[in-house]
Amino acid sequence: MNEATIIAMICTSGTEDFLQNALLGLTAAGIDPRIVYVARPDNAGEEIDPVLRRAGAHAIAFTMFCDPPPASMPQRYAQYGSPDFVSINWTKVRYLRWLLGQHRHVVYADVDVAWLGDPLWYLQSVARHYPLAFQTESVRQFPPVLCWGFTSIKATDVSRRLLDTMLDRHDKRPLDSVALDEQVVCNAIVAEDPSWISQIYSLPEGLFLSGLSFRGLLAEPAAAAPMHGELTPFTFHANWTTGLNNKRALMAQAGTWLLND
Repeated sequence: MNEATIIAMICTSGTEDFLQNALLGLTAAGIDPRIVYVARPDNAGEEIDPVLRRAGAHAIAFTMFCDPPPASMPQRYAQYGSPDFVSINWTKVRYLRWLLGQHRHVVYADVDVAWLGDPLWYLQSVARHYPLAFQTESVRQFPPVLCWGFTSIKATDVSRRLLDTMLDRHDKRPLDSVALDEQVVCNAIVAEDPSWISQIYSLPEGLFLSGLSFRGLLAEPAAAAPMHGELTPFTFHANWTTGLNNKRALMAQAGTWLLND
């Protein structure tokens, strides 16, 4: 078991620029990209692996951990809510479950997460008390809506049980039913049994920003009154908008798109 913290991502063809942007951001934040492990479709190596080699990050083919075979899995970016989108997200859960057999602490981030600072020391402190931690969504709901786009998972019986429960519910659903994505299933499990809350840390929304919080990264307009402090977030997740062009535009507006087009 590797005791060091690693960062996990999934990248499909068509999102290589988001991967490159994420790697640039975390490197600028002082994180060694050699601790980054990126899962990708087997036939996407030609597009994705050069980005990883330049950064020193690791490529993990879907065949290393995925069943059913990757031939039945989507290979390219999938639109939000589509069957391919749901399939990729369940691949993510299988990937994380596989990683927990080898690594004590896994931090997962979608490739549309911008790294504004190094959160690993903070997440390591959280993991000493909570085996699971999630970015939360800005929704008036309790239990809070857990976002699977950014999560910290420690290899414990509790965390493995959550992932196994999710996979069991997904894999054993009626054949004629519509597959739900992993976030919906996870939040349903927590809502049904709120005792899970004692094992899950909700990451502060001011430190781990969702897409709805993009205005917190803008200099203008200035506050109408003197402010004795400022937000210093670790990450910005370009969710709450769909489509690659919209995500690029949102990240550019928030000052988190680092590539020169």
